[in-house]
Amino acid sequence: MFGLLSQLAHVELESPRPAESVDFFTRVLGFTETDRDEQSVYLRAWGDPFHHSLVISEGPAPRLAHIGWRAAGPEQLEEAVRRIEAGGTGEGWRDAVTGHGRAFRYQSPGGHRHEIFWEVDRYEAPEDKRSIYPIRAQRFYPVGAAARQVDHVTLATARMNDDIAFYRDVLGSRFMECTVENAEADEPFFAEVTNNEQAHDIGLVRDHSDARGRSHHLAFWLDLPTDVTRAADVIIESGTPIEYGPGKHGHGENIYLYVREPGGHRVELFSGGYRNYQPDWEPKRWIVGTGGIDMFRNWPAPESMLEVFPATDAPDRATPIVDGSNPWSVVGVS
Repeated sequence: MFGLLSQLAHVELESPRPAESVDFFTRVLGFTETDRDEQSVYLRAWGDPFHHSLVISEGPAPRLAHIGWRAAGPEQLEEAVRRIEAGGTGEGWRDAVTGHGRAFRYQSPGGHRHEIFWEVDRYEAPEDKRSIYPIRAQRFYPVGAAARQVDHVTLATARMNDDIAFYRDVLGSRFMECTVENAEADEPFFAEVTNNEQAHDIGLVRDHSDARGRSHHLAFWLDLPTDVTRAADVIIESGTPIEYGPGKHGHGENIYLYVREPGGHRVELFSGGYRNYQPDWEPKRWIVGTGGIDMFRNWPAPESMLEVFPATDAPDRATPIVDGSNPWSVVGVS
């Protein structure tokens, strides 16, 4: 089932309002703080198995600092490092830090910083939060939207085909779906890559700026599609506006909801969708206008969904305007 990566383990976000960001994730989305130091606060959703799945660090603007991946095993970690170094994009090893053992850092073609590791610190709940079920890291006591676990991260890149090839050919990920402008297009507007049975744990959206390493959103899983609707109530009642959704993507057939946290990052709450275990899966191509982002084609995305982070002086559109309209209404981005 696995290539060289087994799962998305954590994401570090920089926020210009770190205290407010932490408050939003804990009070509104139901995360637990597991540690903090002078630079960062470590958080986890109630079902995340490891020490943390989210790191909030202070920064001048909303920015994706790095993405952490767990390897599929110690041998797979060494093989991944060998392949990355052969491609010349490795940054080197760093010693064990809060939450996991030594990790190898590298950059993907679009300029995003990643790290891969095998040894992890598993979350151990205090006695009052221990579950009666041995398969759970802690008991379920819903707080706010009660996000269960980290799901995927969607990156903005000016090198779509290079990024797809990197994840597929170097790290053994599966290229699942994409949206293209027309049947003859060589480069997608959007693509989904996965390291598991879901439609994706990496999303890629085309960035026409000269910036590198920008991001579109970070997503967390909820158990049931109806939980996304419940989360919409929680978010609205907290005084936070919803950016887009709830709705259903064509890509992955998932239920979605987008919101901005106080630091400016876009967060998606996510549920449902297909499972795919086919090792010989051939990537499926969506054509603009056929329902990639909105399966039922009745709810165009707002203009704000064009924004990626951090902002630059250049236009921040992730894809070109199609026929003068908002491309996010026709181009699948999830």
